[in-house]
Amino acid sequence: MVIKKDAHSDVSPIRDSEEIRIVEFCVGEKFYGVDVMQIREILRASTGIVPVAGTHPSVCGVINLRGKIIPVISLAFHLNIPVTYDPLQSRIIVSEFNHVRVGFWVHRVTKIHRMFKSAIDLPSDLVQSRGYYISGATRLEDRILFLLDFARIIRDIHPEDDLPEAKPVSLPIPRADFDRSTKKILVVEDSAFIRKLVARYARDAGYNIAAVANGQEAWQVLEETVRSPGFQDISLHYHLVVTDLEMPVMDGIGLIRKLRAHPLLQKLPCIVFSAFLTEERIRQCQAAGADAEIAKDDVERLINLIDSKVIRS
Repeated sequence: MVIKKDAHSDVSPIRDSEEIRIVEFCVGEKFYGVDVMQIREILRASTGIVPVAGTHPSVCGVINLRGKIIPVISLAFHLNIPVTYDPLQSRIIVSEFNHVRVGFWVHRVTKIHRMFKSAIDLPSDLVQSRGYYISGATRLEDRILFLLDFARIIRDIHPEDDLPEAKPVSLPIPRADFDRSTKKILVVEDSAFIRKLVARYARDAGYNIAAVANGQEAWQVLEETVRSPGFQDISLHYHLVVTDLEMPVMDGIGLIRKLRAHPLLQKLPCIVFSAFLTEERIRQCQAAGADAEIAKDDVERLINLIDSKVIRS
């Protein structure tokens, strides 16, 4: 089963609440969801999972996907849910994280829900603390559907794909003709952990930082800035936006579209910083007006990229 994207999804009109599609699946008796844009394809588990010795306990094996070896994570094991998989009903959801494909073994895939981002509630700080995997929740007719953060699960299993606090980052040497302390960056990221890390790296490089949890919050901050008394130009307040893609309420592409349509904000540089940069998503970012796209495992290049865009702005 391949998830088909809308043919004109990269040129949809600007809306305060953009429609998204959530794939619902279950692990045992528990129901979860994930944004369809995080999914490359869905396979029958009967294609064959080959066990591999010496891997993380949550990695149940690998599959051969058109000549590529894909690791498969057992969500039942990782989430401590007792379940016996039925090879005929169980599925493997293939996602891509920092250009690496990973499969998630689930009990079954039930349906696809269409909804507006405004229907998704943000998790509390307690739920979103490190070690928990809920990125949002939405109310259905008879239950609450929790959205899983696949990227966080992968980071916990394979910390090398994370942005760990202990990992050293070589920051660019300060330039005599460029003072980062005079520049302010707006970081837009729904993961509290990554938001704090990106803000810390940018501050260590010398930038002033403001950080918010989603595109709607960023839009409100920038709109309030434009409406403030004595406003002259956005470059006197903010010099660049670094935004994630997959966020509740308003995603990164929705934010960029709104900025490009606003006469006083349209020249504000925007860098997309995402773990799910497929070729299709990059095309959508470019069509929306992003200035650059970069994977979340490349923090050193992010600082250099910010430098180049801020100097040119």
